[in-house]
Amino acid sequence: MEVFYLAEGDDLVYAGKENMETVSSLYLSPHFTSRGEELCEIKNVFTKEKFRRRGCMDALMKEAFACMQSEAEAYTFLRPMNPKYFIPYGFVEVENRENYRLNGLLVSDDLIKKANEEDSSFTVNVKGEEYEFHPLAEKEADDVASFVNGILSDRSDCYIKESGHTLLNRKHSMRQKGGNLYVISKKNEILCVFGYSLIKQEIVRESDGQVTKFSDKNTEFILAKNDYSMDALFIKEPEAITTLARIIDVKTMLESATSPKEFVMALRVFDERLTENAGLYILHCGPMGGNLRAVKIGNSEMKNAEGEKLSAEGEITIENLTRFLFGFKKAEDCFKIYVKSKEEESFAALNALKCIEKPYLICG
Repeated sequence: MEVFYLAEGDDLVYAGKENMETVSSLYLSPHFTSRGEELCEIKNVFTKEKFRRRGCMDALMKEAFACMQSEAEAYTFLRPMNPKYFIPYGFVEVENRENYRLNGLLVSDDLIKKANEEDSSFTVNVKGEEYEFHPLAEKEADDVASFVNGILSDRSDCYIKESGHTLLNRKHSMRQKGGNLYVISKKNEILCVFGYSLIKQEIVRESDGQVTKFSDKNTEFILAKNDYSMDALFIKEPEAITTLARIIDVKTMLESATSPKEFVMALRVFDERLTENAGLYILHCGPMGGNLRAVKIGNSEMKNAEGEKLSAEGEITIENLTRFLFGFKKAEDCFKIYVKSKEEESFAALNALKCIEKPYLICG
């Protein structure tokens, strides 16, 4: 299989081809976070059934990781239908949000279908209150982006910063999946923004081969004002929306962490797939605290130029480092400290580090 890549709008598309037939694909979609960092979302990951389990996706992931490493991007993320396929690549869960679908009794298929086709609005009556639904319009995109960013800044310290342009791109992406991006307002005040798609499911029957059907209208995201109740218009689903992340450049990721006081540690990091990340790091920030400084001084064998073994105070896998820096687990559950007598002191210092808490990574 040969790997080709091309630009498609803002996205970089990787395609694996055999005899000029595209058998596997992967998209890198660039975003900027509220911290001003650039990072890529991985999406549209696909391999044709007869080419699966032949290393096609391995080849595309390798190319995508190399691209992001060349830009020293701290991490990447994706939101898959089936997370288990991405565990071998070092991805772990960093965000878990409730999933909802539209209440078809109030927001019928006919209303949505007409609004999608005509780009028109409709109203829904909930307990005597009239709510207007309308697909996102280009002229209001910047104002809606300001609403979205305001909600996110109150609820998260790290989120993808939206612009009118990116919201219109999300609308386009959802339209391709049978959905749309809607604004709900009352008396011209924006109360809620949500995007939905029809999740494609493949069903195999021996009698008539493989058929494709679409599930109900599942939301890609919902952002609503705190005083707006969604219970009538949306029905909570038993399965949550899961976002996975993977550290791409350990040094850059560590340097995004802060400490309230001086922090010094020699840490060994294991990363079997991205071996450039593996090795010994000296972590340090000054007596007054601040941003962590990370210097890699050893390779995976932890030896210096003279061949002498370098010492470390603790170790961690890339998966646990991701869980820890995203606030999913505490230090005690992630790090191995070599000297038992220093465990309590080390765990207290590590748990005082702050990196990314309550991430909100909208993917469209």
